Amino acid sequence: MAARDETPPARLLEALYAGVADVAAWNRFLLAFADHMGASRAVLLLTRAGEDRPREILSPGSDRRRAALYVDRYFATDPFVGLPQTRVVSFGEFLSRRAAGEIRAIRAYLSETVGSQILGVDIAPAPSLVARVRVARLLGLPDFGGRERARMEAMVPHLAIALRGLALTMRRDAECAILRDALAASGQGTLVIDRDRRIMVSDGIADALIARRAGLSASNTRLRLATAAADRQLGAYLDAAPGDCDEAGCTLLVDPAGDDAPIAVAVRPIRPAMPVWTSDRDLLLLRVRDPSRRSRFDAAALRGPLPLTSAEAAVTAAMANGETLREAASRLGITYNTARAHLRAIFAKTGTTRQAELLALVQTLVPARQPAAADRKARAS
Repeated sequence: MAARDETPPARLLEALYAGVADVAAWNRFLLAFADHMGASRAVLLLTRAGEDRPREILSPGSDRRRAALYVDRYFATDPFVGLPQTRVVSFGEFLSRRAAGEIRAIRAYLSETVGSQILGVDIAPAPSLVARVRVARLLGLPDFGGRERARMEAMVPHLAIALRGLALTMRRDAECAILRDALAASGQGTLVIDRDRRIMVSDGIADALIARRAGLSASNTRLRLATAAADRQLGAYLDAAPGDCDEAGCTLLVDPAGDDAPIAVAVRPIRPAMPVWTSDRDLLLLRVRDPSRRSRFDAAALRGPLPLTSAEAAVTAAMANGETLREAASRLGITYNTARAHLRAIFAKTGTTRQAELLALVQTLVPARQPAAADRKARAS
């Protein structure tokens, strides 16, 4: 008799790939997967080696109290772990390698947690990250057979692809969070605009400046600068042919009304790898420094916890305070190439590889001085 084709149905694969970074989409997939497997529930658990709590656990349809009990009491002692990578393992196979005393304890454990019959697979979508996929049937239901095993085995390659996408998204989100924290501590806001001044992306600092009209405003989602000369300069930059723009960009100084200190707006063209927003047109990245929010790092204070020379500490402090490397070089009276050489040495000495990592390290090791209100008014005047 020919083996039954257990190729996953299109609707199940569509549910899996519908949103690899979306919790609601994963929950919808797990419900569909449980139905496809004839299981009482399907579970996805993400964890890292050595941790005593999961990073994420999804088990749609499960009792929340029971799920919380698993995390608090049973996760660290879960016996059904460490399965061979990408190999589907049944509960029966797992028990066959255990002593009789262990089997009784495991059965008691499972009756309090997942269920009495399980198929599982472990997938490592990234170094040190493990995804445990489990389907379970409750007490009294028959064990999974060859058909269910074949169905799960057919899903493993698709699960591996989707979980790699999830892991990459988790890493990207973590890196973005580090960068956001670093920019926020330095008082930098970020906007992306097109050449019609339409605001495509903005962060919290930029939004706050626009909301209080502190040098920036938005009319019908189009950016305006409060200082006429700076706004005209931005307009000239926007009107220039994309190929004629200075790749290094420019820096504009905007004087807000009232007691707010001047705001520096660094403008630089960017070309997205996939120009989905603006066809083939360039976008502009604007970095806005809000002195009222910026922390101040002192170069001398950096030399205590970090093995830096005076020149390297000065460059590090300047960048932690929100300056670009080119701006730091100009203010410190050194060439841009010298500043780049200092930055390479700083990366080597601190074990970092990117500016966001360096800023996060500085914020962790060195306390920053917040500018006093009187200082801000003095600078504004």
